[in-house]
Formats: sequence, C-alpha cells, structure tokens
Amino acid sequence: MAVADHLQIDDAVTISSAGFSPASPLIVALHGYGASEQDLVGLRVAYPAGVATACLRAPLTLGPGSYAWFPITTIGNPDVAAVDAAASALLSWLETNAGERPVILLGFSQGSTVALQALRQRPEAISAVVVLSGFSVPAPHDGDAHLAKQRPPVFFGHGDVDPVIPLAVSERTADWLEAHSTLTRTIYPGLPHAISSPELRDVNAFLHGVLQPGSTT
Repeated sequence: MAVADHLQIDDAVTISSAGFSPASPLIVALHGYGASEQDLVGLRVAYPAGVATACLRAPLTLGPGSYAWFPITTIGNPDVAAVDAAASALLSWLETNAGERPVILLGFSQGSTVALQALRQRPEAISAVVVLSGFSVPAPHDGDAHLAKQRPPVFFGHGDVDPVIPLAVSERTADWLEAHSTLTRTIYPGLPHAISSPELRDVNAFLHGVLQPGSTT
C-alpha cells in the first residue's frame, strides 16, 4: 500500500454542528486501522452537551469499508513520514472545516497516533487530545520543545492486556506524554484493544474538565 505525498481527507460523518455558534468546541474522532468513520460515532455518549462533533475517514483504502491512516510496519514504531502525511492531511481538514472553534482530537489506536502527531506539528491548533489504546511516534519532532512548554491536556486510556499494543509501547508513550503534556492516564484492568464503559465515563470527566475548568461534572 503506497502512501501519497499529499493525502486528503474528503469524507466525514458530522454528528452535530448545526445550531451551534462558530465558537462551539469541535471534537474530531479518528478511527483505528481497518475501520471507518462510522466506527466511533457511538462515542458521542461520552461528549459534553453543546459541542460540534465529526468522525473522519482515514485517507488510505484497505478494502470496502476499511481504511487506514498509515501502513502498519512495527507496532509502536511506524514510518514517520507516513504518520506526518496523515497528520498534515488532518490539519488541512481542520483549517477548512473547524473555523475558529477550539478543537479536541479523539483517536483510537492508529487514529490517536495521528492525533498526537498533529499536535506535535501544530500545537496551537489543538486544545486537547484523547488517546485511546494508542501510542506516540518514538522519533523526535521539531515541535516537541514548543509542545513541552505548552503542555496541553491529554487523556491516555488503555488496558493492561491489550494484545495489539505492547505494554512497553504504552509505557514509552506515557513517559513521552508526561514530558510534553498535562497528562491524565488510566490503565483499565482486563481491557483488551477496546474501549470500555468506565473509560468512556473517564473521557467524559476529562472533556468536562477541558471545556469547563473547575467543573465537578
């Protein structure tokens, strides 16, 4: 599967946007490898009221209804150029569609890797990131020093029996996030490569804290 020099994201499921002001926060969900933009629609139950939301389809086609943000090589150590291309495509989509809204990126697995890489490329464009069973690219990035000064809020949730993402990769990601973000991390006992109801409750609390600082909801 070849990766184009310039990827474009043309398809999205907009869950809600009408009726909100241009200043309403926008939550953008990025699915995992082999899924589609429909995969994370159900996560809207974890979003606070009053946000505009969208689910994006990754730009690489694997098959009918199956898409990827970048090719799989070694788990936890992907081709940096491929991830950067996907992150650039995401940022281009945001420039066209987000307007002046605060943007929160939520990614599952591979989608969260792209979300974090976009944060490294343009930290000023993203207010917060939710990482679900994902990982950061281990290679250093030019934006890391600036990101470490800003320390945007990041939620990192994953299970302790994930058969896809090795625990060592999760620990490495947590160490990187500790150094470059304001990290909220939760490990869910017995959770495989999936999203659980307790995790969604924690995501909801995190998002409320980001959007309504001081809220106890």
